[in-house]
Amino acid sequence: MIQCPACTAPVLEIDVRCAACAEPLTTEEARRRVGTNVLDSYSVIDVLGQGGMSVVYRARHLMTDQEVALKILPPELAANSQVKSRFMEEARALAQLDHPNIVHLYNFGQEDGCLVLAMQLVAGQTWERMILDQGRLGWPASVAIAIDVLKALETAHERGIIHRDMKPSNVMVRPDGSALVGDFGIAKMTTSTRLTTTGQTMGTVRYMSPEQVRGQEVDARTDIYSLSVTLYESMCGDTPFDGDSHYDIMASHLNDDAPPMADHGAEVPAALERLVMAGLAKDPAKRPASAREMRRQLAEILAKVPVMSEGPAGSATGRARRARFGSRPLLWLLLGGLALGAGGVAALLVARGGRGSERGPARAPAPAAIAAPADRTWPEPHIIPGLEAAVDRRFDGDQLRVMSVSRRDPAQVRELVLRARRDFAASLPGQGVSGRVDAQPLTTVIVPQSLMCDERIYERGEAPPDCETLTYWYRPREKTLYLVDDEPGFAPRLAFAVAVGMCLHGRAAGCDAAAVRFGEAELQRAPGK
Repeated sequence: MIQCPACTAPVLEIDVRCAACAEPLTTEEARRRVGTNVLDSYSVIDVLGQGGMSVVYRARHLMTDQEVALKILPPELAANSQVKSRFMEEARALAQLDHPNIVHLYNFGQEDGCLVLAMQLVAGQTWERMILDQGRLGWPASVAIAIDVLKALETAHERGIIHRDMKPSNVMVRPDGSALVGDFGIAKMTTSTRLTTTGQTMGTVRYMSPEQVRGQEVDARTDIYSLSVTLYESMCGDTPFDGDSHYDIMASHLNDDAPPMADHGAEVPAALERLVMAGLAKDPAKRPASAREMRRQLAEILAKVPVMSEGPAGSATGRARRARFGSRPLLWLLLGGLALGAGGVAALLVARGGRGSERGPARAPAPAAIAAPADRTWPEPHIIPGLEAAVDRRFDGDQLRVMSVSRRDPAQVRELVLRARRDFAASLPGQGVSGRVDAQPLTTVIVPQSLMCDERIYERGEAPPDCETLTYWYRPREKTLYLVDDEPGFAPRLAFAVAVGMCLHGRAAGCDAAAVRFGEAELQRAPGK
């Protein structure tokens, strides 16, 4: 963690500007490249981030208009043989890996002494930024991200590639909840001896495995250890091993047991805590045997999470739906604490070091602050092209837009939204929720059940396997809710989604669990219950 030089607010090394005071955090030299062309193919649009070794830019391909992320290693570092080797190693690793949970490599080249990687531009936030902004994430969201990471590691390990620098800053999380792994700058090729000499310590100190600390040969289980540290941090708000110096932290990796998660106030299933602690075993043989095995166990734990009871379309009763990783409803992940900003800023991981050895004091909880919709820019809603709305009415004073394919009284929907905002806010103080919770702008698009299988609704561009039974889908970037037009489940689902949005875009500890309880209570109030 570092501080803004202007206002001392906490910032990450990847940040382009301070969120508190808007102070530019990138160098003038990095900004001078904006507006230039690179590799005769890419026009540089903006700086995305700057790390210890490289600068990452948003760029556009001159012929195709495709936006990419350019990671550029400057000449003074490209001339350093070890740094250059790390950069080249990343290019080699990414060139061998083609997986939806791994950042894609498009091109690699040299220009004016610089080394350039052209990579997939990922919209979203780093896992690290999410932890910093929220304090910690709920365990279902943390597990869902970890499962995506393990899918990526599984593919890398099968190809003989060990990441060796797994940490939350190297994981991008999209607005739809999917995660991608990047920054293979110190990856170890099991068929190569480059950068893997015994006795070298490679990695970031807070996430190093004991064998990395000792400078010993590593295998796939070192990534399991580092991911377990990250998963622990995501759920607890702090890494399991700390100290006043890098040496103290490294010694803690070697000698200390991780504190129980309850010591940090985290409530997680016992099976999940046992699995994370196994991943933190000092002896690699006692960790999960592979990324596939750890992924399997996490998926089993996540599959046992109940979602609001909800039967087939048109019925509020029926069996309890379960959160499944393969087609997990985004709203459940949001309830788990997967908090992305309203804008979903496009970014890519920047090669850099760890957070450092010093951390600020823990933030004391503050009473929840409840506010009406803030005076902010109302995001452009996501509307399926060609959608014919029988109803389309804006309530600007309430920052609400109601659209419906069938005839429906928009004033009635407005009343349901206002009541949900009011009732959910009123329920929070008695539940010990701390932080700020605002009513959020919302575009509600009411559609028939059949439209939930339209792939254009979803951020990934494909409908989930269970789309025929899905009754809602929320897009946080556009603050747009697609909701099935059915009774008696319509009102409780709308109220539930309003509560989710207030938690998702707010900064209130304990809000996610409160939203679950609020949704269950609304369901019980529905007719026929």
